[in-house]
Amino acid sequence: MSDNSSFRILILTQYFPPEIGAAQVRLYSVAQELKRRGHDVRVVTAMPNYPTGRIAPEYRRRWLVREELNGLPVVRTWIYPATGRNPIKRLASYWSFTLSAMRGCWAAGRPDYVMVESPPLFLGLTGYLYARLRRSQLIFNVSDLWPESARELGIITSRPLLAMAQRLARFLYRHSDWVSAVTAGIAEAVAATDPRARIVSLPNSVDVDLFRAVPEPGPIEWIRPGEIAFVYAGTHGYVSGLDVIIEAAERLAGRKDIVFLFVGDGADKPRLQELTNARGLQNVRFVPPQPLQAMPALLSACCASIVPLRRAEFFRRTLPAKILPSLACETPVIHCGDGDAASLIEEARCGLVVPPERGDLLADAVLQLAADGARARQLGANGRRLVEERYMWSRAVDAWLARIVGDGRTAARPATRSVPGD
Repeated sequence: MSDNSSFRILILTQYFPPEIGAAQVRLYSVAQELKRRGHDVRVVTAMPNYPTGRIAPEYRRRWLVREELNGLPVVRTWIYPATGRNPIKRLASYWSFTLSAMRGCWAAGRPDYVMVESPPLFLGLTGYLYARLRRSQLIFNVSDLWPESARELGIITSRPLLAMAQRLARFLYRHSDWVSAVTAGIAEAVAATDPRARIVSLPNSVDVDLFRAVPEPGPIEWIRPGEIAFVYAGTHGYVSGLDVIIEAAERLAGRKDIVFLFVGDGADKPRLQELTNARGLQNVRFVPPQPLQAMPALLSACCASIVPLRRAEFFRRTLPAKILPSLACETPVIHCGDGDAASLIEEARCGLVVPPERGDLLADAVLQLAADGARARQLGANGRRLVEERYMWSRAVDAWLARIVGDGRTAARPATRSVPGD
C-alpha cells in the first residue's frame, strides 16, 4: 500500500467521458470525489464510441492513448465499436476491450485497488488478472446484473452462453476482495449467488453543486415561448422502452402547448425518429447530446422529466441514475415503471408514477403536471430535498471508502477459494 492516508486507485471501465451516459457520469463523479480526498486515481477505458457505435474521429486507428481529463490521468485502448441488439457484435465489442485493456492497465501503473465496472461482465477477467499480478485488491463494481438482464430482455438467448456468463459472474463475486453494488436489489442478488461475497454499497448519486435549479434558464433553443416541455435525457436504447413517450405524444398531439424532447443519442434513435415522422408528430423534438454543464438549465426549463423502463422483473430492483440529476434541479420525474424506483418517488413525493409501457397513462400524468404548475414545483422541491438527504456523491463515496479502507487495514485479503466448476 501507499501511506496511511492516500491510495493508488485504478478505475477500469469500458465507458467514460467524453461519452455521455449514466455510467460515464457516475464513474467520473466517483473518480473526482476520490481525487478530492487526496487519492491517486487513474482510469483505463476504451476509445470513445458510445452510444453511437462509432469511434470519435480523433481516436481512430490508434491502439493506446494517454491523456488527462480535468486532472484525471486516462489511458484509452482500442475497441471494436458496436451498439444495438446484435449479440455477436456486442460480444465482439466487449471482448475486444477486455483483451486490449490489459495493456492499458500496465501502462497506468501499479495500484493499491483495482475497481472494475460491470457491465460488461467479461471486463472483470482483466481486472481479476491484473489485480492478482500486481497484488492489488479487486473491487468489482456491479451497476447492472449480468447475465440476468441480458436474459430477461432477450438480448442473449443462447443457454450455453448464459450458463457460461453465470459461472463467470459467480467466479468474480467469489474472487473479488469487494463486490460493490449500485442498488440494494443488486446487493441481494449477489448475496444470493454467493453468500460469502464481501458486499459494499456505492449507490447512484448526484453532484448537487453542478445539478441545481436554474431560476432563469433563459431561452432554450428547442422550447418556444409559451410551451410546456417534458424531457427524456439519456441513451436512446432498447431497455428504456421509449415508444411509450411517442405514444403519449400522439395522444396529446392536439395540445399545441405541450412538447416532448428527446435529448441524447443511441442505437434506437433513428427508429424513434422514423416513427415520429411516420405518425406526423409535431410535438416531438430530438435534441443532440448536450454537455453536462448545459443540462441544469435545460432540465430547469422543463415541467418534468420522463424516465421510462420496459416491463421486466429485473427492473424492479433498479434505480435509474437519470432520475437524480432531474430531482437535483427541482424538476419532478414521471417514472414509467414499478419496483424500487417507483416506491422511492411515491414516498418522497417528488414525481408521478405510471405502469411501464402505458402511453395512455403517461399522457394523463403529463396533463396533470401541465395543468398544475404549483404542484409540479412542489414535487420538484421535494426531489431536491431527497437528493440532499440521501444521494450526494460526497456522502456516498465517504461511506464506501470507510468500509473498504477501514476493513482492508484490519483484515487480511480473503484467501483465493476454489469453487467446484469455476
